[in-house]
Amino acid sequence: MVKHMLKYKNEEGRMKKIFLAFFLIVVATAGFAGGGTEKAVEIKLGHYSAESHPMHLAAVQFAENVARRSNGTVTVVIFPNSKLGNSQEMVEQTVLGAIDLVLPTEPALAKWSPKVNLVTGPFAFKDYDAVDRFFAGDGFVNWIKPDLDKAGLKYIARWEYGFRTYTNSKRPINTPEDFKGLKIRTPPDFVNQETVKALGGVVQTIAFTELPMALKQGVVDGQENPIATIYAGKMWETQKYLSILNYTYVATHLIMNKAKFESLSPGQQNILVEEGEKAGKYMQKLIREGEKAQIEEIKKNGMEVNYPDTTPFQAATASVWDTLKSQVSAEDWKTFQDLLSKSR
Repeated sequence: MVKHMLKYKNEEGRMKKIFLAFFLIVVATAGFAGGGTEKAVEIKLGHYSAESHPMHLAAVQFAENVARRSNGTVTVVIFPNSKLGNSQEMVEQTVLGAIDLVLPTEPALAKWSPKVNLVTGPFAFKDYDAVDRFFAGDGFVNWIKPDLDKAGLKYIARWEYGFRTYTNSKRPINTPEDFKGLKIRTPPDFVNQETVKALGGVVQTIAFTELPMALKQGVVDGQENPIATIYAGKMWETQKYLSILNYTYVATHLIMNKAKFESLSPGQQNILVEEGEKAGKYMQKLIREGEKAQIEEIKKNGMEVNYPDTTPFQAATASVWDTLKSQVSAEDWKTFQDLLSKSR
């Protein structure tokens, strides 16, 4: 009888140990996958678009999915509409660690990686298919990674912004000559400004948040932005003509402070990268599928829309490419040309 009781107790003890070991494995696995045992962290994400813009909608999806998949251990707090500064200022704050995540276009990154300006060169891409071929694979990310590493930044994913084009209140733009004398607001970005100058326009640098009032008061005759931004900003209220030149393509790139990224668990890091890529594709879908309908709405609201032949505009802006080439090394120029050849 005693032997049987001892045998039972020993068996009971062994089962308890097995159960405890199994329990610890489950807890450890849950923690690695983004479960409740991980340290809770708040991540600040700054961007410059309005809350009605696809960028913000994609950012909201990103934040919600990160919170859900991390079981609430990662909270992304979004600051839209340039609340934390303009695009370049927000990159600067991300370098310093004051902001954790930012969504800049290439020109805003150019201070830390001058060669990214090449991507925005006038008429570099024919359409979105060409853009996707250029960014396919790891070529672009590997090209700029040394610059980002040096700045203490981590590349997460490519999002979207779109092809930029022109509106104005004076006349339709059909030829480069139609630009002559037009006061065009641009961001303080090299390609945007030099393209206007090459076409005979007058560059006016005004903060995006001040653009609606500048258009209303006639401080400027026109501006340039992607269709989604023109639509979200209801620019038909101050602009008469939309001339779709699609003269430059810009993406937005989800960039993170590298030290902040490395402070996360492997599970949290994976979630950020995966959801960043998903949100980028969602923004691309919203931008690209929305443009046709947005152009029709712009027409209904009174703007005249035309589609100029871009050939003479390409010839007129060749000097912008000459300057861009002079600003980078021969090696970077070659790498860019190799990447660009994939898009042809």
